[in-house]
Amino acid sequence: MPPSHITTEDFKVKLVTHARRINITLKVNSTGVSLHIPPKLPMDIVHTLIEEKTDWIKQQLAKQPSPEPERQWLQGETLLLFGQAFTLQLQQKSDSPKVILSDNTITLSGRLHRISEKTRRQTIIDWYKEQAERYLNKRTEELSQITGLLPKSITIKTYKARWGSCDKHGHIQYNWQIMQAPSSVIDYLIIHELCHLKHHNHGKGFWRLVATFCPEYQREQDWLKQHGVTLQL
Repeated sequence: MPPSHITTEDFKVKLVTHARRINITLKVNSTGVSLHIPPKLPMDIVHTLIEEKTDWIKQQLAKQPSPEPERQWLQGETLLLFGQAFTLQLQQKSDSPKVILSDNTITLSGRLHRISEKTRRQTIIDWYKEQAERYLNKRTEELSQITGLLPKSITIKTYKARWGSCDKHGHIQYNWQIMQAPSSVIDYLIIHELCHLKHHNHGKGFWRLVATFCPEYQREQDWLKQHGVTLQL
Protein backbone atom coordinates (compact mmCIF):
# COMPACT_ATOMS: atom_id res chain seq x y z
CA MET A 1 0.00 0.00 0.00
CA PRO A 2 1.40 3.45 -0.91
CA PRO A 3 2.08 6.06 1.82
CA SER A 4 -0.60 8.63 2.60
CA HIS A 5 1.65 11.59 1.73
CA ILE A 6 4.82 12.47 -0.14
CA THR A 7 6.68 15.54 1.11
CA THR A 8 8.95 17.56 -1.19
CA GLU A 9 11.02 20.64 -0.41
CA ASP A 10 8.18 22.91 -1.53
CA PHE A 11 4.89 21.14 -0.79
CA LYS A 12 3.19 18.00 0.47
CA VAL A 13 1.25 15.69 -1.86
CA LYS A 14 -1.65 13.67 -0.50
CA LEU A 15 -1.96 10.26 -2.17
CA VAL A 16 -5.52 9.06 -2.70
CA THR A 17 -6.18 5.51 -3.92
CA HIS A 18 -9.37 3.79 -5.00
CA ALA A 19 -9.79 0.15 -5.90
CA ARG A 20 -11.61 0.93 -9.17
CA ARG A 21 -9.39 3.79 -10.32
CA ILE A 22 -7.42 3.10 -13.52
CA ASN A 23 -6.04 6.57 -14.32
CA ILE A 24 -3.93 9.19 -12.54
CA THR A 25 -5.28 12.61 -11.59
CA LEU A 26 -3.27 15.45 -10.07
CA LYS A 27 -5.27 18.13 -8.24
CA VAL A 28 -4.17 21.45 -6.77
CA ASN A 29 -6.64 23.62 -4.88
CA SER A 30 -6.95 25.74 -1.76
CA THR A 31 -6.66 22.66 0.47
CA GLY A 32 -3.34 21.57 -1.07
CA VAL A 33 -2.02 19.01 -3.57
CA SER A 34 -3.47 15.56 -4.08
CA LEU A 35 -2.59 12.74 -6.46
CA HIS A 36 -5.35 10.23 -7.18
CA ILE A 37 -3.88 6.91 -8.28
CA PRO A 38 -4.67 3.21 -8.77
CA PRO A 39 -3.73 1.27 -5.62
CA LYS A 40 -1.00 -0.83 -7.28
CA LEU A 41 0.75 1.95 -9.16
CA PRO A 42 4.55 1.63 -8.63
CA MET A 43 5.91 4.36 -6.38
CA ASP A 44 8.75 5.18 -8.76
CA ILE A 45 6.12 6.33 -11.28
CA VAL A 46 4.50 8.47 -8.57
CA HIS A 47 7.78 10.14 -7.64
CA THR A 48 8.68 10.72 -11.29
CA LEU A 49 5.32 12.33 -11.99
CA ILE A 50 5.60 14.65 -8.99
CA GLU A 51 9.12 15.65 -10.02
CA GLU A 52 8.03 16.38 -13.59
CA LYS A 53 5.05 18.42 -12.40
CA THR A 54 6.82 20.33 -9.60
CA ASP A 55 7.01 23.66 -11.46
CA TRP A 56 3.38 23.43 -12.51
CA ILE A 57 2.27 22.53 -8.98
CA LYS A 58 4.15 25.52 -7.53
CA GLN A 59 2.53 27.82 -10.09
CA GLN A 60 -0.94 26.51 -9.24
CA LEU A 61 -0.35 26.82 -5.50
CA ALA A 62 0.71 30.43 -5.99
CA LYS A 63 -2.65 31.14 -7.67
CA GLN A 64 -4.71 29.86 -4.76
CA PRO A 65 -6.56 32.53 -2.77
CA SER A 66 -5.44 33.24 0.77
CA PRO A 67 -7.74 31.87 3.49
CA GLU A 68 -10.27 34.33 4.83
CA PRO A 69 -9.47 35.91 8.22
CA GLU A 70 -10.93 33.93 11.10
CA ARG A 71 -14.42 35.15 11.92
CA GLN A 72 -15.25 36.73 15.26
CA TRP A 73 -19.02 36.68 14.64
CA LEU A 74 -19.32 40.37 15.43
CA GLN A 75 -21.51 43.22 14.19
CA GLY A 76 -20.76 44.24 10.60
CA GLU A 77 -19.10 41.03 9.38
CA THR A 78 -20.12 39.80 5.93
CA LEU A 79 -22.03 36.56 5.33
CA LEU A 80 -22.94 35.10 1.95
CA LEU A 81 -26.16 33.50 0.74
CA PHE A 82 -26.68 32.57 -2.94
CA GLY A 83 -23.57 34.60 -3.73
CA GLN A 84 -25.04 37.79 -2.26
CA ALA A 85 -23.26 39.60 0.57
CA PHE A 86 -25.25 40.21 3.77
CA THR A 87 -24.17 42.23 6.80
CA LEU A 88 -24.30 40.46 10.15
CA GLN A 89 -26.35 42.41 12.67
CA LEU A 90 -26.47 41.60 16.38
CA GLN A 91 -29.62 42.39 18.32
CA GLN A 92 -30.05 42.03 22.06
CA LYS A 93 -33.37 40.44 23.01
CA SER A 94 -34.70 38.53 25.99
CA ASP A 95 -35.26 35.24 24.17
CA SER A 96 -33.28 32.34 22.76
CA PRO A 97 -30.82 33.02 19.92
CA LYS A 98 -32.34 32.99 16.44
CA VAL A 99 -31.46 34.20 12.96
CA ILE A 100 -33.58 36.48 10.78
CA LEU A 101 -32.93 37.20 7.09
CA SER A 102 -33.85 40.56 5.58
CA ASP A 103 -33.05 42.37 2.32
CA ASN A 104 -29.37 42.98 3.07
CA THR A 105 -28.77 41.75 6.61
CA ILE A 106 -28.62 38.52 8.54
CA THR A 107 -29.60 39.33 12.11
CA LEU A 108 -28.65 37.22 15.10
CA SER A 109 -30.89 38.11 18.03
CA GLY A 110 -31.24 36.90 21.59
CA ARG A 111 -29.41 37.16 24.91
CA LEU A 112 -26.14 37.74 23.11
CA HIS A 113 -24.29 39.02 26.19
CA ARG A 114 -24.77 35.58 27.76
CA ILE A 115 -23.63 33.39 24.87
CA SER A 116 -20.14 32.61 23.64
CA GLU A 117 -18.63 33.22 20.21
CA LYS A 118 -18.88 29.46 19.69
CA THR A 119 -22.64 29.53 20.32
CA ARG A 120 -23.10 32.49 17.98
CA ARG A 121 -21.29 30.58 15.25
CA GLN A 122 -23.26 27.39 15.82
CA THR A 123 -26.60 29.24 15.81
CA ILE A 124 -25.80 30.77 12.42
CA ILE A 125 -24.49 27.46 11.05
CA ASP A 126 -27.68 25.71 12.17
CA TRP A 127 -29.64 28.38 10.29
CA TYR A 128 -27.59 27.77 7.13
CA LYS A 129 -28.26 24.05 7.44
CA GLU A 130 -32.00 24.72 7.64
CA GLN A 131 -31.80 26.84 4.47
CA ALA A 132 -29.82 24.08 2.75
CA GLU A 133 -32.28 21.38 3.81
CA ARG A 134 -35.21 23.25 2.30
CA TYR A 135 -33.58 24.66 -0.81
CA LEU A 136 -31.40 21.76 -1.93
CA ASN A 137 -34.22 19.23 -1.57
CA LYS A 138 -36.60 21.45 -3.52
CA ARG A 139 -34.09 22.38 -6.22
CA THR A 140 -32.92 18.78 -6.64
CA GLU A 141 -36.50 17.70 -7.17
CA GLU A 142 -36.93 20.41 -9.83
CA LEU A 143 -33.72 19.47 -11.66
CA SER A 144 -34.55 15.78 -11.36
CA GLN A 145 -37.73 16.42 -13.33
CA ILE A 146 -35.69 18.17 -16.03
CA THR A 147 -32.89 15.58 -16.22
CA GLY A 148 -34.94 12.47 -15.54
CA LEU A 149 -32.34 11.47 -12.93
CA LEU A 150 -33.95 10.67 -9.59
CA PRO A 151 -31.90 10.11 -6.41
CA LYS A 152 -33.07 7.68 -3.73
CA SER A 153 -32.31 10.12 -0.93
CA ILE A 154 -30.77 13.51 -0.22
CA THR A 155 -28.73 14.27 2.90
CA ILE A 156 -27.24 17.57 4.05
CA LYS A 157 -23.80 17.07 5.59
CA THR A 158 -20.67 18.90 6.70
CA TYR A 159 -17.62 18.24 4.53
CA LYS A 160 -14.19 19.82 4.76
CA ALA A 161 -12.95 19.06 1.26
CA ARG A 162 -15.94 18.31 -0.97
CA TRP A 163 -19.21 19.90 -1.98
CA GLY A 164 -21.22 16.79 -2.62
CA SER A 165 -21.19 13.09 -3.34
CA CYS A 166 -23.35 10.36 -4.84
CA ASP A 167 -22.90 6.71 -3.93
CA LYS A 168 -23.56 3.72 -6.16
CA HIS A 169 -26.95 3.16 -4.51
CA GLY A 170 -28.26 6.55 -5.61
CA HIS A 171 -27.95 8.45 -2.32
CA ILE A 172 -26.81 12.06 -2.75
CA GLN A 173 -25.11 14.14 -0.06
CA TYR A 174 -24.55 17.91 -0.17
CA ASN A 175 -22.27 20.17 1.84
CA TRP A 176 -24.55 22.82 3.38
CA GLN A 177 -21.87 25.49 2.85
CA ILE A 178 -22.64 25.48 -0.88
CA MET A 179 -25.59 27.73 0.04
CA GLN A 180 -23.14 30.63 0.09
CA ALA A 181 -22.33 30.18 -3.60
CA PRO A 182 -24.29 31.79 -6.49
CA SER A 183 -27.42 29.89 -7.52
CA SER A 184 -25.85 28.93 -10.86
CA VAL A 185 -22.99 27.22 -9.01
CA ILE A 186 -25.47 25.41 -6.76
CA ASP A 187 -27.34 24.20 -9.85
CA TYR A 188 -24.07 22.92 -11.31
CA LEU A 189 -23.35 20.96 -8.13
CA ILE A 190 -26.82 19.41 -8.11
CA ILE A 191 -26.58 18.45 -11.80
CA HIS A 192 -23.07 17.06 -11.21
CA GLU A 193 -24.32 14.73 -8.50
CA LEU A 194 -27.47 13.77 -10.43
CA CYS A 195 -25.32 12.77 -13.41
CA HIS A 196 -23.41 10.41 -11.13
CA LEU A 197 -26.62 8.40 -10.87
CA LYS A 198 -25.93 7.33 -14.46
CA HIS A 199 -22.12 7.54 -14.56
CA HIS A 200 -20.24 6.52 -11.40
CA ASN A 201 -17.03 8.13 -12.61
CA HIS A 202 -15.68 11.30 -14.20
CA GLY A 203 -15.24 9.89 -17.68
CA LYS A 204 -16.12 11.51 -20.99
CA GLY A 205 -19.68 10.20 -20.88
CA PHE A 206 -20.21 11.79 -17.48
CA TRP A 207 -19.01 15.22 -18.58
CA ARG A 208 -21.05 15.05 -21.80
CA LEU A 209 -24.15 14.42 -19.69
CA VAL A 210 -23.29 17.29 -17.33
CA ALA A 211 -22.84 19.62 -20.34
CA THR A 212 -26.26 18.60 -21.66
CA PHE A 213 -27.97 20.13 -18.63
CA CYS A 214 -25.32 22.70 -17.63
CA PRO A 215 -23.52 23.95 -20.77
CA GLU A 216 -21.47 26.47 -18.73
CA TYR A 217 -20.38 23.90 -16.16
CA GLN A 218 -16.69 24.73 -16.57
CA ARG A 219 -17.37 28.33 -15.54
CA GLU A 220 -19.19 27.20 -12.40
CA GLN A 221 -16.48 24.62 -11.71
CA ASP A 222 -13.81 27.32 -11.99
CA TRP A 223 -15.76 29.56 -9.62
CA LEU A 224 -15.76 26.84 -6.97
CA LYS A 225 -12.07 26.19 -7.43
CA GLN A 226 -11.27 29.87 -7.08
CA HIS A 227 -13.71 30.90 -4.34
CA GLY A 228 -14.47 27.68 -2.47
CA VAL A 229 -11.95 28.48 0.24
CA THR A 230 -13.93 31.63 1.11
CA LEU A 231 -17.07 29.61 1.87
CA GLN A 232 -15.75 28.02 5.05
CA LEU A 233 -17.67 29.25 8.11
